[in-house]
Amino acid sequence: MAGLDPKRVLGISFFDAVAQCMNNFMVAQRFEDEPELDAIIPYVLTLRMRPTPVRLRLLASRSVPLRFILIAR
Repeated sequence: MAGLDPKRVLGISFFDAVAQCMNNFMVAQRFEDEPELDAIIPYVLTLRMRPTPVRLRLLASRSVPLRFILIAR
């Protein structure tokens, strides 16, 4: 949605270098505080694009070393 080239963002710290607008208590901090997470939150994307209302689904599990953020417009 932000038009970022996957070659420039894959393997990079998501909250520090790719989506700084999500590096806050509503998104990034929840992954730190909640090892088991499956939540949908309303959000407004703002970085590198005009403000766009979306719904984020945050997924994390102790048994999986990856975290997921799904974006629904």
